[in-house]
Amino acid sequence: MHIIETYLKKFLDEVVFIELKAEKKIKLRTIELNPSIPIPVCIDNLAETIKENNIEIIPPLAIIKGLIYVLGAEPEFKHVAYYVDLIKDIDIEMPLKILNDALNFASLKEYYRAILYLNACLKIDSDNLDTLYNLGRCYHDLYQETTESEYEEQSAAYFKKTVEIDPTFGLGYYQLGIFFYNRENFKQAEKLWVKALSFELDQDVKEEIVTFLGKCRDRSTYETGYELVLNGRIDEGLELLKSIEEEHGDWWNLNFFIGLAYRFQEEHETALKYFLKVLTLNTGHIQTMNEIGICLLSLGDYDEALKYYKEALRLDPLNAEIICNRGIVFLNKGDIEEARRQFERAFELNPEDEVIQMWHAHIKTVH
Repeated sequence: MHIIETYLKKFLDEVVFIELKAEKKIKLRTIELNPSIPIPVCIDNLAETIKENNIEIIPPLAIIKGLIYVLGAEPEFKHVAYYVDLIKDIDIEMPLKILNDALNFASLKEYYRAILYLNACLKIDSDNLDTLYNLGRCYHDLYQETTESEYEEQSAAYFKKTVEIDPTFGLGYYQLGIFFYNRENFKQAEKLWVKALSFELDQDVKEEIVTFLGKCRDRSTYETGYELVLNGRIDEGLELLKSIEEEHGDWWNLNFFIGLAYRFQEEHETALKYFLKVLTLNTGHIQTMNEIGICLLSLGDYDEALKYYKEALRLDPLNAEIICNRGIVFLNKGDIEEARRQFERAFELNPEDEVIQMWHAHIKTVH
């Protein structure tokens, strides 16, 4: 069961089902109630009234809330279609009233109750943009409050649905852009925000998008740059990364990939400077310690390399890559037996790694 379902089902504790007497003929606006289908009623302070089991003396609000709670918390309930018809028949404006109540609950940060009401709206009209958009907003706010990734994914699903139904719905693209920006998928965020600006939006939203785009453009440059580096197009990637270094020298990941590019170019002293800076910005980053060890190894500073590998293994004792690289340092120092122990341990931890396989095989040929 999803987390949200657990919370929503708690609202059903406030509902009882009233069975109508067969001889009773009760008509709403146009529908006569079916005595074979029980009617959900919200208890609140109606315990004594409900004991009478007489629907005619139960306030209409209690019935309306009962219907909303079942529609919102049990969307697959067997009588949902009938309950939707009752909601519409009680008051033709009822769907809009339920939506307004949901928005009021959201403004009070009662997000679960707001979602309950919005779910009911969705059962009445599954393609309503206001309902879908505000469900997305509620789930986003819940994610901000709880950091439950399920809520973030759900918010994005509703925002995506809005633009599927109406490809000109600018707010949907705007919110999806925020989702991808937070996921550090900057190119996709930029694309969505540019699209959002082509549709009608309030001025304050447009201004916010422009501000986001400024931040996003450099993030997108960073993303393209590091992808080029990782794909072997080192010069192109390094040029892009360096183009934003002056303004964003405090981004540890930018420094990391600039260092990696220089390391790939075998400019180990320059690379080392960037990796050391990374550790001042992101203390304890194990992959950076590994890269520092590689640079120091290449520069012949074996003892210093071992210091960084020792610290990395203190933080992550079962890191096979670090253990293997430590073995390479011992091999270069001429300590064959210690190198052999390191390679054996690395192979034991990760026998599928091709680099570890290579060194494990190599050490067997060294005497």
